[in-house]
Amino acid sequence: MTNRTESVAARIESDSKTKLTRAAEECNLTVSAYLESVIEEHIDRNPRDLRALESSLSRNPDQATTTTSEESPDGFVEEMLEGLE
Repeated sequence: MTNRTESVAARIESDSKTKLTRAAEECNLTVSAYLESVIEEHIDRNPRDLRALESSLSRNPDQATTTTSEESPDGFVEEMLEGLE
């Protein structure tokens, strides 16, 4: 059984991209492979206890979900980059 993957894209500041590139090089990975590992680790840890990231999605699909500023994608990127500084 093969693991299916999909592309994800984001725009980030130039300085952040430089940090990510350097971090990937330190790990001897491509930026894509490095980001994949960082994102997968974030999903596994689920530090904000988001229902969407739970391993078994058991909520009602019709239930509306809201995103707070704390859960925003920008917050995720900032958290991810904190370890690079």
